[in-house]
Amino acid sequence: MTLRVLLADDHAVFRAGVRALLERETDLDVTAEASTGPETLEALARSAVDVLLLDISLPGGLSGPQVAEAALVACPHLAIVVLTMHDDEYYLREMLQVGVRAYVTKKSDASDVVRAVRLAAQGSHFVDRALVSHVVDSYVGRPTSPKHGRLKTLSRRETDVCRLLAMGYTNAEVGGRLSISRRTVDSHRANIMAKLSLRNRAEVVRFAIDNGLMRT
Repeated sequence: MTLRVLLADDHAVFRAGVRALLERETDLDVTAEASTGPETLEALARSAVDVLLLDISLPGGLSGPQVAEAALVACPHLAIVVLTMHDDEYYLREMLQVGVRAYVTKKSDASDVVRAVRLAAQGSHFVDRALVSHVVDSYVGRPTSPKHGRLKTLSRRETDVCRLLAMGYTNAEVGGRLSISRRTVDSHRANIMAKLSLRNRAEVVRFAIDNGLMRT
């Protein structure tokens, strides 16, 4: 199935580069472009789109979070991927709270942008690895927040899987790094989410940071 992408960024040259990147993939098609917040919402109203690839800093009087909120009201099943120059936790938190599924910086590898689009379309979450590292740095030297012993409910293997998932690795990549099958990773992931009462990858990242897993 081909995923239809709306590309929203105010720099025409950058849009052209991203379009070329995405359309090298046989399953991705940029069906519309927009350069402002209002144009983005108008394009969504006109076009059938699966994924919105959205810059945070759009002109036109609507902020990135406002565009994302309005887009999800109009299209509740829309997958939104943020592609931005902002690599700080504030924007990450704000956009994830709105309902964005993936957050990638413009310094990311091209493969991460493609992966984020595909994962978001599948209903999964993706957080830029560089941003995860940036967030971890802000916690170094601080006492971790107690989580009522929930970390102790994980087995050693589940802890390893949790840490790698929080770092942005896919299930298949986690399996390769731990020398276990993807099916086993799927099972560990399901157990982790159930034991820790987590709903998505963003919450896995937060749990891993709060419990010091990213520094081990």
